[in-house]
Amino acid sequence: MKKKIKGVIFDLDGTLINSGPDLLESLNYVLKKKNLPKIPSKIIGNLVGGGAEAMIRRGFEFLNEKIDEENVSEMIDIFLDFYFHNCTNKTSFYPNIIKIIKVLYKKNVKLAVCTNKKQFLANKILEEFKVSQFFNIILGSSKKLKLKPSKEMLVACVKKIELNSSECIMIGDSNNDIIPANDLGMDSVFVNYGYGKLSEKIPPSHRIDKIDEILNLYDIN
Repeated sequence: MKKKIKGVIFDLDGTLINSGPDLLESLNYVLKKKNLPKIPSKIIGNLVGGGAEAMIRRGFEFLNEKIDEENVSEMIDIFLDFYFHNCTNKTSFYPNIIKIIKVLYKKNVKLAVCTNKKQFLANKILEEFKVSQFFNIILGSSKKLKLKPSKEMLVACVKKIELNSSECIMIGDSNNDIIPANDLGMDSVFVNYGYGKLSEKIPPSHRIDKIDEILNLYDIN
């Protein structure tokens, strides 16, 4: 018998959207400012994740360049400013994402986005793609809550949509998504198509290759 769910919480990058190309463009813009060569797109999977600072540090490491710690803050600002103005140029939804969002919405399933991406960026991207209206809450990073894998953000989402953890599922592409869901006793679904990686020590409730597989895993009527 399928488990009935009333709420679906999505991660953003690597789960709903393939944001890698725009993130890499932002990183290469920073590198260009520092007179360093561009990083080719085939390396993107090793760079994405963890925010601007993490990407910048990985970029310098890939190029075997020593990073000047005094300039890190400035480079983060350059990265975020460029990304803000170009964050939907090459970004796209993964296959069938829009379809599933609309199916769940029509079935009155409560929807949320829970992402470590900065709040203003998450809002901008989903608004520009004209899907923000489908979500009961879009929760990005702020100083109020600890980032995933802390369960604080997930707790806030569940509270906002007025459900119990057992009535929701968390869908994501990394340890950061599966850990807090497991901690809350919430079903966790790992998507194999994203950029993230999952530790063998952190088992999700399910693994899927395509987002529409959740319709076969859960009772959403």
